[in-house]
Amino acid sequence: MGRTAELAPAELAAVTFLRMTLTGRDAQVAEDFALLLGAQDGAEAHAAFARLARALAERPRAFCHHAPGCACYGGDESAFAHLLSASAAGDEEAAMGFALHLFSGRPPLGLLGAAARAGLALNHMTEMLSAPRALH
Repeated sequence: MGRTAELAPAELAAVTFLRMTLTGRDAQVAEDFALLLGAQDGAEAHAAFARLARALAERPRAFCHHAPGCACYGGDESAFAHLLSASAAGDEEAAMGFALHLFSGRPPLGLLGAAARAGLALNHMTEMLSAPRALH
């Protein structure tokens, strides 16, 4: 178990948005994607993220996650965040390792593509939020 303060910004966003999605607040997640990426790009990135969340929710083994706002994270949440990071970085070998952990050796078809799309979007979103802004 780790502390969310240890996660990179995009990984923290992945865990936060996943928790929100799995606890019935997916509309808020979709709104955040659209707000930061624009209507079309946000909808496409959110669709990829939502596909991953659905796959996790439907797998035979329950996906263990903490409540939104909890300051710690567990192994499944860590694997999810690292899946998105590795996929976005183009590290297919690492991404497949995380996918195999999450899906017991049978990741859904197209999972890595969805993870790359969602991971790239989260990277872009967190970069936008951390960029300095002019006050006037």
